[in-house]
Amino acid sequence: MAKIKNKRNIFTTPQDLKEWSMDLAEACGSIITNKKPNISKIDNLVSKFVDDYNKNMESLNATKEEE
Repeated sequence: MAKIKNKRNIFTTPQDLKEWSMDLAEACGSIITNKKPNISKIDNLVSKFVDDYNKNMESLNATKEEE
């Protein structure tokens, strides 16, 4: 969990968001290869998304309030 949380904000660059989405897709498992989902990793990745999104929205709102 700490490894995922300590990565930089996934909204910093399009590449960061793509890497996050690929990690999520991998964590979801596969019907083709019969790989089960990694629920704890999915939970951590979704938490990372929510945390980073909220930080971005706080920054955006603070910028709007300054104007």
